[in-house]
Amino acid sequence: MNTITEIDIKKLIEAVNSSRKYRELDLPEEMLRDLIAVNLPNSRSMAELKTNFRTALHNVIAPYLETIDYDKEIQALQAENLSLPETLEAYCLKIMAKHASTRERIPHLEAFFNTIFEIIGSPHSILDLACAMDPLCLPWIKLSPGASFKAYDINGPRVRYLQAFLSLAYPNYQAIQQDILLHPPKEKADCAFFFKEAHRLEKRQPGSTRILLDGINVSTVVLSLPSVDLKGHHSLEVFHRHLVEKALEGTTWQQEVHMVGNELLFFIHKDPA
Repeated sequence: MNTITEIDIKKLIEAVNSSRKYRELDLPEEMLRDLIAVNLPNSRSMAELKTNFRTALHNVIAPYLETIDYDKEIQALQAENLSLPETLEAYCLKIMAKHASTRERIPHLEAFFNTIFEIIGSPHSILDLACAMDPLCLPWIKLSPGASFKAYDINGPRVRYLQAFLSLAYPNYQAIQQDILLHPPKEKADCAFFFKEAHRLEKRQPGSTRILLDGINVSTVVLSLPSVDLKGHHSLEVFHRHLVEKALEGTTWQQEVHMVGNELLFFIHKDPA
């Protein structure tokens, strides 16, 4: 019989929020509770739940933990001149180089977004889901005047930094802290970006990619996944193609796949809303 109580769960959440590894991330409590709920049925004791929960949290968060001091970057922003395209691009490249996922994309940045917009045209509204540092790619995204761009991430300090950046460089765009699995954005948009995150979402909850795709009201999803692991030693192409194919099972959605650098680009065209 499972005797884990609400007091036990609160203590587990408090331990995570006070840990050196995670305390700076300001993770939403409902996300932590969801991870606990997913692992609770397979945990026969509090010790086992703690192990299972921390393993799940590590799989979701840790691979892309970086050493960016977001508060310091917000302060440094005030001294940056982001009004000129060349200085804006130089600044964005400097910050992107500090984050593993966007750093990998830098050598192929123009080709990456040229490929995307050759296929999807010029969307008027974009949702960037689990965005990490993707908004720093905006100088290469080049949306039309009046377009809408909303970026969602679960890391509180990162979102505050991104909003500070957007307020200076793209004042009509937004960065929002939100758990996209528990609360997919409800607004209708032309396109959603979901870059290099589906494999981690699946570790949190198998089948979550399909749950997310079902939950967003967009015409097209541009989903990317790495074709190799972070160290470049092992091919992930077959595994990640299968992940997307499984997420699309039973739908009439159409997909096409392109490769830019070491990033697989899946263009998923959903049924009209």
